[in-house]
Amino acid sequence: MSEAFLGVSPEEIERARKELEATPAVTVLGIGNVILQDEGFGVRAAELLREKYDFPPAVQIIDGGTLGAELLGVITGTEHLLVLDSVNGGKEAGTLFHFENEGISAHFQDKLSVHEVGIQDVLATLSVTGRAIPDVVVLGAQPYAVGAGVALSPQMEALLPEIERRAIDVLSRWGIEVQAKGASREVAFTRVAEAKHEKADASCGFVAEDEADAPLDVPMKQAGEAMRTARQTLPHELLTKGGEG
Repeated sequence: MSEAFLGVSPEEIERARKELEATPAVTVLGIGNVILQDEGFGVRAAELLREKYDFPPAVQIIDGGTLGAELLGVITGTEHLLVLDSVNGGKEAGTLFHFENEGISAHFQDKLSVHEVGIQDVLATLSVTGRAIPDVVVLGAQPYAVGAGVALSPQMEALLPEIERRAIDVLSRWGIEVQAKGASREVAFTRVAEAKHEKADASCGFVAEDEADAPLDVPMKQAGEAMRTARQTLPHELLTKGGEG
């Protein structure tokens, strides 16, 4: 093997190897050039996921930008890699792509992305150095516009919710449960409200169905006994007089 493979020195590979244990099991990698309109689609998709969801420590969300070999130190050691990108698949603009593992190389013999970053080259480097990622998924879309500009085209931006949904589906398949940000806070508020409601019910003497057999409060029990005693001791005519017309 040559001293360097695809411009990556043995020292860089060894450094990535040492970082293996610190790498989360799942990596979501958004790549693209954010100053060339739709080429930044993958980065924007990764940003969307980071902004909307809380992820467990086993997941890292990475803005890979236009990095190439530098990504080795970020993804080496991860077990599942989800790549979000604009994809030059030679299809009609707006076409969505979903490729996995061997299918990535089979469909793209040259470059995987519209931009010059070759994530395929990075994956190949990991493979020949014995660090192949077991499970790789690429989600992307054929761009509409790649001129100068930091904003996605309206048509490309409209595809973000679908890529978001597909990304969450992939993560779920890998055993990753994500929670929308703010959901835990809403649950906490609901629980507090329920607790206050239950406390109010208790103060009013309401009894839940599952507590129907529980002993009554002592004052209520004593009041009931007093009423029964009064009915037994009062003259019959006083008890029935009120019902006469």
